[in-house]
Amino acid sequence: MTVDVKEKSYSINLGAYIQLTKPSIIYLLVLTAATAMFLVDGFETNIYKALTGIFGIGLIAASSAAINQILDLEIDGKMKRTDKRPLVSGKIPVINAITFAAILFIIGSFLLLSFNNFLSWALTVATWVFYAFLYTRILKFAGPQNIVIGGLAGAMPPVLGWVALTGSISPLPLLLVAIIFVWTPPHFWALAIDRIDDYENANVPMMPVVKGIEYTKIQILLYSFLLLACSLLPFAIGSLGIFYFVSASSLGLIFIFLAARLMQDKNNSGAIPFFLYSIIYLTILFVSMILDRLI
Repeated sequence: MTVDVKEKSYSINLGAYIQLTKPSIIYLLVLTAATAMFLVDGFETNIYKALTGIFGIGLIAASSAAINQILDLEIDGKMKRTDKRPLVSGKIPVINAITFAAILFIIGSFLLLSFNNFLSWALTVATWVFYAFLYTRILKFAGPQNIVIGGLAGAMPPVLGWVALTGSISPLPLLLVAIIFVWTPPHFWALAIDRIDDYENANVPMMPVVKGIEYTKIQILLYSFLLLACSLLPFAIGSLGIFYFVSASSLGLIFIFLAARLMQDKNNSGAIPFFLYSIIYLTILFVSMILDRLI
């Protein structure tokens, strides 16, 4: 089956190019990378370096999002959730999207290599390859654990941000990666429950499609408990204080409550509220890390 890309005049459409970078995802990637930077001792003396790191990481991440949409053009045309994306709707021609992705990658690489360090660039590029190509073309279709494995790419920004400032890897950013890694499956499984028909039509073996909705709900609840445990590790090792502990505990308990309520929801109407809360959860959790250091 081929996607009928609508013929339109290709005048520059800034909004379409922004949409091509998946800004709602990039926002979380940048937030988590920036938080890790803020937690580095001596952050206040490296503001300029932090800014170049954030822009470099963000631009390369935006490039990977654009490549993801280029390679997913066929799939996106089969799903109601994605059939309005700029490539499917014809707002941007594929060649322009490729050029745009290349420009973002080149500028991001220049920033990281010129003002940060080689290791931060190498890890960011490895993440770019993993998401844009390995996940998009292979892992997404590998089975119901696709998002568990593929979620590693989205979990990497804390390490990328930390390394951009320090040039080395430490335990704290790895714990932040673990939090995002565990957060990712229930976040996307809730969306997949609500959009199960989309994934079936596109032949993407998301958990609800392969294992069923009830099984997926159980997995969401189990991951919710695991997420609470992981979120408390930065406090347990003494990197963050009581403000963060209270915030993480409260946010995690709400996460578990909503997961448990979703399990009891026969109509699955709680899937999207859970999905939306998961975004709020991650945002507030990482902001609380910053506030904990400021208080």
